[in-house]
Amino acid sequence: MSIENHSPEGQEPAPVGTWVLLILTAAGMTVAWAFLYFGIFLPRGTVS
Repeated sequence: MSIENHSPEGQEPAPVGTWVLLILTAAGMTVAWAFLYFGIFLPRGTVS
């Protein structure tokens, strides 16, 4: 049994492009959250 084919029988591993899109989407959402949190919500202060 080879290391590359370590998935269950009948299933192929996810293509590399799928992981790239997943990582890019997660990174983009994290950057957007950080911008909203640190750039907009915190500078405005507490709710009055």
